[in-house]
Amino acid sequence: MNDYVGWKELLKKQGFKEKQSNDSFLDQVVSVFLHQHHEQLRPIQEVAIKPIYKGENVVLISSTASGKTEAVTIPIAARLAKDRNNSLCVYLAPTRALLNDLEKRLKVPFHRLGLQLGIRHGDRPLSSTDRELPFLLTTPESLDILLCKDYVILNKTQYVVCDEIHQIYGSPRGLQLIFLLQRLEKKAGKQIQRTALSATIGSQERLVKWFQNGSNPISVFSVPSDRKIDAEIMFLTRDNTLKKVIEKTRAKKILIFVNSRRKCDDLYLELQSLMPYQVFVHYSSLEKEQREYVENHFKRSKFAICVATTTLELGIDIGSIESIILYEPPQSVTSYLQRIGRGSRRGKKTWVIMTPKNTLELLQFCALTSLASEGTLESSLPGDFYSVLIQQIFSSIAAKHHHRMHMSEIEELCSFLDWVERDDINLILKKLTEQRYVRFEDGWNSYQMGPNLESLYNEMAIFSNILDGGAGIQVFHEGRRLATLPVNLNQVQIGSKMLFAGRYWEVISIGETRISVRSTLPSSNSIRPSYGRGFVNMMSSIVSKRIKDILQDTIDLSAFFLDEDSERHLRQLKDGQYFSETNDCIFMARNKSTFIYYTFAGTLENRLLQIIFSKTGYDCKLLKNSEGIAIHAESELDFNIIPNDKNALTDILSKEWAAFEPYISAGPFYKLLPAFLKRKEVLSQIDGESIIANLLKIRSFDIVKVPKILF
Repeated sequence: MNDYVGWKELLKKQGFKEKQSNDSFLDQVVSVFLHQHHEQLRPIQEVAIKPIYKGENVVLISSTASGKTEAVTIPIAARLAKDRNNSLCVYLAPTRALLNDLEKRLKVPFHRLGLQLGIRHGDRPLSSTDRELPFLLTTPESLDILLCKDYVILNKTQYVVCDEIHQIYGSPRGLQLIFLLQRLEKKAGKQIQRTALSATIGSQERLVKWFQNGSNPISVFSVPSDRKIDAEIMFLTRDNTLKKVIEKTRAKKILIFVNSRRKCDDLYLELQSLMPYQVFVHYSSLEKEQREYVENHFKRSKFAICVATTTLELGIDIGSIESIILYEPPQSVTSYLQRIGRGSRRGKKTWVIMTPKNTLELLQFCALTSLASEGTLESSLPGDFYSVLIQQIFSSIAAKHHHRMHMSEIEELCSFLDWVERDDINLILKKLTEQRYVRFEDGWNSYQMGPNLESLYNEMAIFSNILDGGAGIQVFHEGRRLATLPVNLNQVQIGSKMLFAGRYWEVISIGETRISVRSTLPSSNSIRPSYGRGFVNMMSSIVSKRIKDILQDTIDLSAFFLDEDSERHLRQLKDGQYFSETNDCIFMARNKSTFIYYTFAGTLENRLLQIIFSKTGYDCKLLKNSEGIAIHAESELDFNIIPNDKNALTDILSKEWAAFEPYISAGPFYKLLPAFLKRKEVLSQIDGESIIANLLKIRSFDIVKVPKILF
């Protein structure tokens, strides 16, 4: 009996009926995965399963919880079941938690098909029994390690799936992924079928071109969400606290999103006494044990609140969510959609509650909701990450026999990138040689691992492009590491109480770089980690401009619910003001000796404006917490000094590139780049043409005086 017939018989024995179609075996596999849904395909599954089964390279774009995972795993599992000994699918996801969740979701259908499911990430090593498996769940960093260690199993790679690809597109991890796909194809000796899964993204064409990168043509299947946004904006006051908002929802399971780890713990303190809820927090820097504790206990609890940062924007299964609350405005429309897509569905609507605490947050929430409802998202660039070249050179040298790489091999490694020139590679290698990361061997025309690279390799620190923001002391509980936290050891004593991750801990031992703790009762004088700001306040030009539209009453907000306090704050903001209906204006207000110019241009545009005015003698600054909306100065600004020349503005932007470093995505190897390539990496991530075009428009805007400061 051949494999094809054998698997058909096995499925029949398990009670799955054979359907009559062009490929009955594929239908049987659909039954294995979707029998609990009566084999009803979701829209993205209807359009994508057969093309993937036929071997097409595909990008699937659909909203959160729309069935993308099954749309790709069903056809690939069917192909693997027919040729399970000679094929491997590498399924890549950006986080360990998402991989663990995928393993739970896929374990049963894969078992029914007789397919072994393997997983490899920082918490889960690949065991010896996994060497022949047909399906591997892993992160880009762990795949890098497997390639470096020359795992033979990768030789049979036939399929690659990249989940949540919008999370790493436009970042150093994204370019690392593209490098890994090239190296994987070289190891397998053939082109690999590529599939990427993405939520709605504003730069679809760029993402597809970036992911394709010279491979066979890619088919794009995009299914827009048919869910309307059921938005409620509840202004927080002394009388209308977050606790009261939660009580009004009458929801049993609530997920609250904030923008920082510090705010997670702040809300935990505020909500911990709210009955009958158990309150949890979920954020980065927590180790596996603590993350799983939160996920599992939240899922099992009848009444629970989880306060989270971006870590739960991904599709991690924490059970049914009845209410989503956005405590702070997300940084982008894309992030807004990811967060509200986590649950709280009312029929054909997605229910979300937003809780502004000031007028600016109110306007941001209104703008984000308005843009998301009409499907307008920020467009982002893939970025030319020269720093990732360093990381990949390090990884490739470590993979070589005698840790030596010929110059021609380094050039070949980077050859698929049309923006990398030979002089760029030489600049990088020269600096790495000077800093003793590599040694040049003239006789061999090759580069060998140097002492500093050897140290990084021994610490396993050459496989990741994630900038470690969790530097500090390691915290252990019963022998297992809970987290790495920014805590001053001078403040810590035996018996000290600490609060992090929504739980209280007592210090029971102290080492040079680590402490051990045990669970304890709440304490009012607990030590808290000093996370710092954690993120730069960034506002895109589309959000800034939409806020201006709202002030000018050109946007209809009647489809969204604003409570009385929200309506009152909007009325007070507009009361007595004259907001010209034309977009070609800048509002100006004066506060004693300060002139405030509301450009509504966006953070990057205002930063360039600040540079131009400062260079001509003005004491110009971005308005704190409103950097994307306004600039201010001690004297009136003359916007005519902005050069009316695209080339002149381009030259200023190029020379002042370092001023934009806080706003770009940088990995741990960025600091090793020569300044010339740092500049190129920074400028590749900001849309210079768009910024300059906006400034040329602003130059000719009228200045409209308004009688009072907006915010």
